[in-house]
Amino acid sequence: MEYFLFVLAGFLGSYHCIGMCGFIPPLIQYKNWFLGNILYNSGRIFTYSFLGFVAGYIGMFFHSLQFQVLQKGLSLFLGIFMIVLGFQILGNLKDKGIPGLDLIFTTIADILSKFRKNPFFLGMFNGFLPCPLIYAMLMQSVLEKSPVKGLIVMTLFGLGTVPAMFFSSLVFNKLSPIFRKRLAGLSGLIVILLGVLAILRAFGIGHHH
Repeated sequence: MEYFLFVLAGFLGSYHCIGMCGFIPPLIQYKNWFLGNILYNSGRIFTYSFLGFVAGYIGMFFHSLQFQVLQKGLSLFLGIFMIVLGFQILGNLKDKGIPGLDLIFTTIADILSKFRKNPFFLGMFNGFLPCPLIYAMLMQSVLEKSPVKGLIVMTLFGLGTVPAMFFSSLVFNKLSPIFRKRLAGLSGLIVILLGVLAILRAFGIGHHH
């Protein structure tokens, strides 16, 4: 059931991602539009999967420590953090301004422009861009306590984002900003639900699959 939620979070959240990264797919300059987008999305999923593997390994490291209090504390902390991210995705919490952010995004745009003819690497770089939803899913990957399961979480999440990102230029024209925001809000609710489950596990309520 949770695995389905990971895909659903990616699918619903991707309409929020279009507002952040929707400008990237049109940058692709490749001999075939379809193949170019396949390579781009494969690059994104590769990065997500790699990050999920690393996050799962970190979770496994903490789980291997024979300190139940530390393990429960980590689960509680990540659960609370996921809930905060969920409310941020919902729009209930405003993003704080970060000094030099304009310079950072200008630099990112310059780097992205150099990958226009290499869509796989463009997607790989895109996968490292900051996003509250990605952070939340990485928290979930840590809670999986397994590199393989962490990889699976982020791969499923990445696959969920493909439909919207694949046709981002079309989605921009078809969906209103309000409707995209509502879809993204649903992904925020899923993140909050996963955070609550993590907190319940910290108190020994429920069990992991």
